[in-house]
Amino acid sequence: MIELNGGIKIGSDLILDPTRVQQSAAVSHAHSDHIKKHKTIFATPPTLDLAKSSIGDFQGVPLEYGKTYNFNGSSLRPEPAGHILGSAQFVIDYSGLRIVYTGDFKLSPNDTCAPGQIHQCDILFIDTTFGMKRFNFPDYNYLKQRLNEFVEAALYAGEIPVIFAYNCGKAQEVMKILGDSGFNTYGTPSAYANAEIHTKYGIAIKNFHILDSRYPENGAIIIPPNYKDFDSLFPGYRKRTCFTTGWALYQSYIRMRPGDTLLPLSDHASYNDLIRYVEEAKPKKIYCLFGFNDIVEVLKYRGYNAVKATLANRNNIDRYVLEEMDLFR
Repeated sequence: MIELNGGIKIGSDLILDPTRVQQSAAVSHAHSDHIKKHKTIFATPPTLDLAKSSIGDFQGVPLEYGKTYNFNGSSLRPEPAGHILGSAQFVIDYSGLRIVYTGDFKLSPNDTCAPGQIHQCDILFIDTTFGMKRFNFPDYNYLKQRLNEFVEAALYAGEIPVIFAYNCGKAQEVMKILGDSGFNTYGTPSAYANAEIHTKYGIAIKNFHILDSRYPENGAIIIPPNYKDFDSLFPGYRKRTCFTTGWALYQSYIRMRPGDTLLPLSDHASYNDLIRYVEEAKPKKIYCLFGFNDIVEVLKYRGYNAVKATLANRNNIDRYVLEEMDLFR
């Protein structure tokens, strides 16, 4: 049995990224929308460390990239996803079928983790968060240049540069980019702790500090978008803000997030890379997780058996059960 209902369940004892607490689960990465405090978590070592930093202690079973692990009737092999440090795609063999769950992934460069690769399969569960044509992101080196220019311009104008980036993953990517350019970065205690975990796994992040009452010299403040005390940060000093997100290319988000700069620095795959993944993976059945319906319609037009799906168990979402007899309709 392969079931998509509050996670991806394969066979009797393997469930991927479940949305409710389980006795055991394989987890693709350490972002809070993919990880719960399961009793036992199977994940890469960096994911286990990042998760313990945010949700506390649990029993962790480390999974190494490229190695195969046997469960009851299935095998699982984690491969880099390119999303954040430790993020994994899961390549699974079950009942004569090759199944790939990409989790959140990215094919273009990311300075803080190994790039994602494409894996051929029969069934593809693919993250399609940015499955609209407008979400084709600029070149990575160009985005890094833009980020450095934002900080340099703010400092030149006597302003404090403030960059909004989530504490796990994006904050460390911003720290890495700016640190390599000689700037200091000042993050929340959580972002700082996650940066230390990055350095443990060989990601050389320079000049990062904990944000406190000290004035941030020659650098930028990095805080999450929902940071509650923004207005109280260094009162009396002018600040210039930058949101780093793929949603910067979405008009509705631009209206919701007024700021000085919106930089489409994303840790997800672009629209073109989603299409490329499908074309090279050659799946017979595709489950498009999250995002928009556009990508589903485009894939159908191209002749693929694609449907919209979600990991969550919601009353208005049908439960998808795959059985071998109807995979190839």
